[in-house]
Amino acid sequence: MTESHQLQDDLRFVRNAVSRRDSSSRTPPAIYYVVAAYVLIGYAMIDVMPRYCGLFFLVGGILVGVVSAQIGGRAAKRAGEQDAIKSRSEALHWLGGIVLALLSTAALAAIMPPLRGTMGSQVLVVMIGIVYFLGGVHFERHFLWLGPVLIAGGVLVGFVPHYGWTLLGLIIALGLVVPTFFPPRISLDPNADSSEVR
Repeated sequence: MTESHQLQDDLRFVRNAVSRRDSSSRTPPAIYYVVAAYVLIGYAMIDVMPRYCGLFFLVGGILVGVVSAQIGGRAAKRAGEQDAIKSRSEALHWLGGIVLALLSTAALAAIMPPLRGTMGSQVLVVMIGIVYFLGGVHFERHFLWLGPVLIAGGVLVGFVPHYGWTLLGLIIALGLVVPTFFPPRISLDPNADSSEVR
């Protein structure tokens, strides 16, 4: 084997290893299903049971966070890829981003009385849309379009006369679940043959 062929084989091996790592480090689909159910139920409650939706979002949000951490931890252990730095970064992004969005909305509502009702919820959704978009920049690419959809939905939900929140919840839930049916390509190079991986 010539040095040129050996170098090509080595590069193909590295490319395939990186591509496998990238595809296996995706968020487990079960997390998206849990979050989608939470969003769908919570947003529908805004329309039909507004008195209880705040409590649902608080308790449900904590439960979703705990369940998501469990699912993600098990998936990482199964794949043999326990990256503490990446896990901390993702937790800080999602938990920190959502908590800061909540606190910012509450602070704005404290000084702007109109934000103490539905308009405050709309501001919160817009801020969470920004957190989603930045999740697309750093973690999962489908959040690059889902974030702006959430931002637009937060603005437009006020113009829907009936069940606008339920409709927005359905759109977000679909945006979370549908990408799980379209996994990323295994290889970055369409000419690479995975059977040649050493």
